[in-house]
Amino acid sequence: MKLLLTPLFITLFTLFSYSQKVKIDSTKFTIKHGDMTLYLDEDTNSYVSVHKISIKNIKKLDGIRSDKWHKEKPIGPYKLKYYENTGYDLGHLTPSNITSYDDTLNYHSFSLFNQSPQLGKFNRGEWMKLEKSVEDSIKKRNKNAVVITGVIYGNIKKQYLNNSRIKVPILYYKILVFGKKDYICWIGDNSSSKVITTNLHTILTTALKNKNKLNITF
Repeated sequence: MKLLLTPLFITLFTLFSYSQKVKIDSTKFTIKHGDMTLYLDEDTNSYVSVHKISIKNIKKLDGIRSDKWHKEKPIGPYKLKYYENTGYDLGHLTPSNITSYDDTLNYHSFSLFNQSPQLGKFNRGEWMKLEKSVEDSIKKRNKNAVVITGVIYGNIKKQYLNNSRIKVPILYYKILVFGKKDYICWIGDNSSSKVITTNLHTILTTALKNKNKLNITF
């Protein structure tokens, strides 16, 4: 039986100390957990995670993690058993460490909707370095920020995990936003594990090319 999802048309995220906003237009289902909002696609697979982080909170990171992956409603396709012996990790979208200023938020960072299959060497290699670089950039700039992390599925040629309904992304991307004209974008390949600096236009056109409905503006 298909799960009926409530359409989300426009969600606005206010960026703390300035008037600019991040806007994600989509028809995806959304789940909000305080500073973090999770987007799911029409198949209830992970899609985008948006994390608002203040400079005050980033200075409070203690690295203490929940480490308890858990399901939440709507019940999607994710089951831990499907990941066994695949070479794929449960790859966080919003990383657990950057939410360690708040125990409740850190718990929600281990929602199965805040992850997607990510090659182990990629997750624990170049992507982990990028996550640390994002934290360092926010501290260095000493500004509040919004971190957008998402995946792009190869929907022209779909790949699933272990004959499940779990879609395997071809790409991961991350956007660190300080203001309307002050942001940095990266994209990472879930096959080669390469991470490169890019721009918003490339992320959006790549998503469109692969039939991922995605529009992000700020």
